[in-house]
Amino acid sequence: MKKLFVLGIVLFFCLFFVGCSRVTTPPIIPDNGGMDEYDSQFISLLDKLKTPSELLNFLSTCHYKEHDGTYTPYEFYIGKEGDCVDFSIFSCYVLHHHDYNVYSVPVFFLNESAGHLLTVFEYKDTDADWYWGPRMDKYGVIDVSCLFSSVSTALDSIEACVNSYIDFLGDSYTLASYEVHPWNYCGYRTIVR
Repeated sequence: MKKLFVLGIVLFFCLFFVGCSRVTTPPIIPDNGGMDEYDSQFISLLDKLKTPSELLNFLSTCHYKEHDGTYTPYEFYIGKEGDCVDFSIFSCYVLHHHDYNVYSVPVFFLNESAGHLLTVFEYKDTDADWYWGPRMDKYGVIDVSCLFSSVSTALDSIEACVNSYIDFLGDSYTLASYEVHPWNYCGYRTIVR
């Protein structure tokens, strides 16, 4: 009996000092757009940009500027400038904040060293209130400079969105490939940073 008691005490102290190091939870990365602290103006802007059209109006006030690295959505909001990656990250973040299904779509060209990043989103039923096309598309594309809507060709797939973008660019660019990544800002941050 004494041995069991001593064994129990030893086991207790071993677990107490060692802890449950084998059972750890993954680090929680808050989905706060890269804010170091709460910024009511940033939150207010997110709440105002409820539709892709409103987001595009905001993006039209921002400036395209190539740079090294990647801005968080909050850094993009503060600086109001960035390259196609920064515009896309901000767009994905805002649309995801409003429960859109969003995809980050890197596009690669033949004979070009640099690619491009598009934001593709699925329209929601509530978008019919502001949508300007003759019929509701399934998908929409936000690029650095514009929001693509189909006037003649329906955007019923992500592939159709990419093809529409390539057609917009003209004959000087030839599509090599593209990838489709469902938006996950927290996952994106852990890979990039």
